Amino acid sequence: MPADDGNLILTEDNHDCIVADYPEAAAFFKRFIGSYELINGAFRWCLFLKEEDRAQWEQIPSIVQHVEACRAFRLKSKRAATVESAAIPWRFAGLTTPDPVAALVIPRVSSERRLYVPMAYVNADTIVGDSAFLVPNATHYHFGILTSRLHMCWMRLTAGKLKTDYRYSRDLTYNTFIWPTATPEQQDEITALAEEILYKRQFYMNKTLAELYNPETMPDDLKQAHADLDSAVERLYRPEPFADDEERTTFMLQLYAAAVRAEQEKEQKKKKPARAASTKARKSKAK
Repeated sequence: MPADDGNLILTEDNHDCIVADYPEAAAFFKRFIGSYELINGAFRWCLFLKEEDRAQWEQIPSIVQHVEACRAFRLKSKRAATVESAAIPWRFAGLTTPDPVAALVIPRVSSERRLYVPMAYVNADTIVGDSAFLVPNATHYHFGILTSRLHMCWMRLTAGKLKTDYRYSRDLTYNTFIWPTATPEQQDEITALAEEILYKRQFYMNKTLAELYNPETMPDDLKQAHADLDSAVERLYRPEPFADDEERTTFMLQLYAAAVRAEQEKEQKKKKPARAASTKARKSKAK
C-alpha cells in the first residue's frame, strides 16, 4: 500500500524524464502492477528505495523531491499509521515483501464472466500493489492447482463481490482451500499441464490476459489446455469425473467440512489429557 499521493508510483513519462536527466536513477525504479495492470497488460513505475542506499539516491534531486512530497502528504493524514510512516517517506506505507522475489500474482478483482481468474508470474523486478495478491516462489504445480476449475468453483463460493465482479479473498478463499494429496509423479503431471497453459499463452503475446480469458475471445487451444489441466487436477481428488460445477462445489464443501471436523477432534484430544490430569489432582487433594 503506497500511501504516497502519487509520489512513489510514476507514469512511464515521469519515469523516462527522470532517467533521461539522471541515468543513475534507473537503478532505483521497479515495475509496478496491480490487478488492472496485470489483466490488461500494462504497468507503471515505482521508486523502490532502501535506507542503506540513501547516500546514492539522495544525490538525485528528482528522487528527493518525490520523497519529500510523500513525507508532507503523510504528515497531513488523519490516520495515525500514515503519519508514523512519514518517518520513512522513501518506502511504501504497507510493505509486506521488503526484498521482492519472483511470485505468482492473483488479481483481487476479476470479471464474473471469466471461467478462470487470470493469473501470471512476475519476477523480482516487479512490485505488486495491494489490489492483487501474490504467492512468493510459487511453482508451476501451485499455479496448476490454483488456476484449476475446482479452485475457481471454490472461489465463486467464498469470494466477495465488487458490483458483479468476484473479489478474491486471501483468508476466505486461498487459506480455506483444501489442497489435494499428490504423489511426486502426479505433481509432475500437473506441472507439465500448467506449463502447457503458459506455453500456449506465449503464442498470443499481442493479446492481454483480459482478451485471452474473455469467454468470447479465448483461443480454442488455450481452452483445451485448461480443460486437460482441470481433468488431471480433479483426478487427484477422486477417480470419477464431476457432472457440473454445482457438484464440484458441493464436493469441495464436504472436504472443507471434514477438515474442520478433523481439526476440532484434534483439539478435543489435546484437552482430554489436561482435564484428566486436573481431575486426578482434585481426587488426590481430597484424600
